Amino acid sequence: MKLLVTGCFGFIGYNFLNLLQKKYDKELEIVGIDSLNFPTSRINHKNFQNTNFDFYQIDINDIDQIPVKGVDLVINFAAESHVDNSISKPIGFIDSNVRGVGKLLYWSLKNKVDKFIHISTDEVYGSVEQEFPGEDNSFNPSSPYSASKAAAEHICNAFSRTYGQNIIMVRPSNNYGIYQQPEKLIPYSIVNLISGKNIEIYGEGKNIRHWLHVSDTCRAIMTILEKSSENEVFNIGSGDYFDNLHIAKNLIEIFNYDNSRITFVEDRLGHDFRYAVNFDKLQSIGWQPKADFKEELEKIVYWYKNNEEWWIDSYKKTLNDRKKRNSLDQ
Repeated sequence: MKLLVTGCFGFIGYNFLNLLQKKYDKELEIVGIDSLNFPTSRINHKNFQNTNFDFYQIDINDIDQIPVKGVDLVINFAAESHVDNSISKPIGFIDSNVRGVGKLLYWSLKNKVDKFIHISTDEVYGSVEQEFPGEDNSFNPSSPYSASKAAAEHICNAFSRTYGQNIIMVRPSNNYGIYQQPEKLIPYSIVNLISGKNIEIYGEGKNIRHWLHVSDTCRAIMTILEKSSENEVFNIGSGDYFDNLHIAKNLIEIFNYDNSRITFVEDRLGHDFRYAVNFDKLQSIGWQPKADFKEELEKIVYWYKNNEEWWIDSYKKTLNDRKKRNSLDQ
């Protein structure tokens, strides 16, 4: 089988690539594409070793430029994914997450790809007070990021219904783990503490997220692949619901600091209060979450402490981007 993995050196994509290599080694022919726009992605590319892997540094909007034939499966991880950045740079998110997905779907159609797996997000459901949306719930996205992901799903549905493409969409909850860019809450908080700064928490820190370890996400995608699902949608969750202040206090405890190392800052524009999903459907085909949040958080802290060369350049960029997070790029 020949796989095309887009965004292969991003956070979830790279973790999935490593799982593929570990589980199947030489059984699969893998083609990877990534724009390598982030310093962390360039390091991941440099460190990845696989003789059965062909790589093209390219944006998915330019997918027609790759000289690849005979692809059986496309797994699309490629996306702009940070809400803060979507507030200051919304057009880039539309270009990558909407137009790029359309170009990739069209390429797959022309090249007679058997199956297309699109990685979406639980944020397409929007903020929910008490509910646990299932796969059939309506969309209510509120940020440019989540709106772009919802739009991509509508395009996927259109290609499936119009052209008969076999498209599977997965909606993971808030992922955490190693190899996550330091713009996201957990790694940003960790590297701030490592660098002698405080954790920064938006508003009062009461916003709730559904925390899902990246290894569970990757196993879920693998389960969906191995079960040969067709034209399905799957939520991926863990049942771990924590607010941002809880995350901060857990990190403070791991570092043996006190609460004076937590700083509350101006809230994010349009900050969603709570994300949640029902993931019974995925469990019904044999998948279960395995990661223990507190244990994994300690491992993640240890990893970032010992891999400064991996995150330092991206961290500097994140610090600069944070200065204009609630304003449009001029």
